Amino acid sequence: MKLIYFLTLGAAAGRRQGLAAITVLVLLFSSAGVSASAADSEAGEFIRNLGARAVDVLRDKEGTTFAEREFAFRNILVDGFHMRTISRFVLGRYWKSATKAQRRAYNDVFVDFIVRVYASRFDSYNGETFEIIKVLDSDVGGDVIVRTRILRPSGASPIGVDYRVRVIDGSYRVVDIGVEGISMLHTHRIEFASVIKRKGMDGFLDELRAQVKARE
Repeated sequence: MKLIYFLTLGAAAGRRQGLAAITVLVLLFSSAGVSASAADSEAGEFIRNLGARAVDVLRDKEGTTFAEREFAFRNILVDGFHMRTISRFVLGRYWKSATKAQRRAYNDVFVDFIVRVYASRFDSYNGETFEIIKVLDSDVGGDVIVRTRILRPSGASPIGVDYRVRVIDGSYRVVDIGVEGISMLHTHRIEFASVIKRKGMDGFLDELRAQVKARE
């Protein structure tokens, strides 16, 4: 089993992963519509601004290089998503059992892996836009759910996407994305665990590094 955008475990997982890629790309590429109630929410405004930050650079394929767009994507990802929370949750119980050297290696490669895999899907964007529907308190203390939907130019049914945001060190950060009711962090956690069980932590880290190198 090979890592391809996190990992691929069958057709259903592949479809969710494709939707997740589009979700992040839409967030970065599109100018979001927003309802009046959501506009009054700091969390809703955070999601809207996160999308607006990169729109000029990432849409300008003629005026920027791929490396420049990838660099802009990395900045958005690091600034808008709390990667430490995400990376540790995805690793699950294996974070505790990993050695200090393995933890350092994982931290070193995780963001590079995410950036490279998503950047390789830049061409997947096909004019989709998203709109913020409402902002809800979640069942996790302090978290807020920004409920959105992706609108597809083909006229196909909209895709429901929830962004879970949390105030960390005084600023909102995305800590999970739910696509069609499926938490992508939970999906990736299962996928990562599958590889670690088969190959061990060092083998898993080798897989991550190989995917980063393959996309250089």
